[in-house]
Amino acid sequence: MSTFFQHVITLFRQEEFSTEPPLNTPFFGILLPKHNIIIHCIPLLHKENLNTQFCAQLSDESQLKGFKMIHLWEDVFFKQRALVEARLLSLIGVRKRIHGRQTTIKRIDKIEASAFLNQHHLQQYVSSYYKYALVYKSEIVAVATFSKSRVMKDGVVPYRSYELIRFASKTGITVTGGLGKLLNYFIEQHQPAHIMTYADRDWSMGEGYIKLGFTEVGKTPSQLFWVDPESFERLPATSPFQQKYIQVFNAGNLKYVLDRRSQHS
Repeated sequence: MSTFFQHVITLFRQEEFSTEPPLNTPFFGILLPKHNIIIHCIPLLHKENLNTQFCAQLSDESQLKGFKMIHLWEDVFFKQRALVEARLLSLIGVRKRIHGRQTTIKRIDKIEASAFLNQHHLQQYVSSYYKYALVYKSEIVAVATFSKSRVMKDGVVPYRSYELIRFASKTGITVTGGLGKLLNYFIEQHQPAHIMTYADRDWSMGEGYIKLGFTEVGKTPSQLFWVDPESFERLPATSPFQQKYIQVFNAGNLKYVLDRRSQHS
């Protein structure tokens, strides 16, 4: 049993779990039966010849069996350990809860948004146009960012679509109804006809988006990366290759849309 896997198991020592989850994988996994969650732990150093769609296919199989699957690569765990541990514990309810109605909304700038997301989102900050925060007792506890609108011509009539790019709450905190509050505020301010977003299949089945009225419309393929095994830094697959690099991949994304065009006709 790898040190990586032992670290993950330690997080759930107070929880009922099994190390023999119902999935066909050569790697270790943790089944949390009370929550119908499987944590699939993938080491960097292994001898398996994996298809790049391996994780995506496992997610599909697990969903059919009624389980949510988390794909946790060793580099992600050690590179962002505090954030990953907090997110794993949140799966079993180990988080401080704040209700969205206890917060206020404010628009923030790039400096505030990037500082928050670089600390509290696994994929960190990326460029965005609209940035909003939820504030509780003078402290930012959640952030959502959106793109500018883009003209889409895939319908009978062209329309403008926005993208919800990032959402994160402060590590160790759940803001109940927080994403919904920020989304509704964005809709009030900009009256979008269409909003799209993506759910990271390594961590999510998009449940939160479905509750907010989004519809799943597609899946993106798995992405390849190089990992530096010394720094655990992930690099795009197009980066110049070095002998020490290890190839990894994700499970792709689920694409969701909130189509409000009927309300604009």
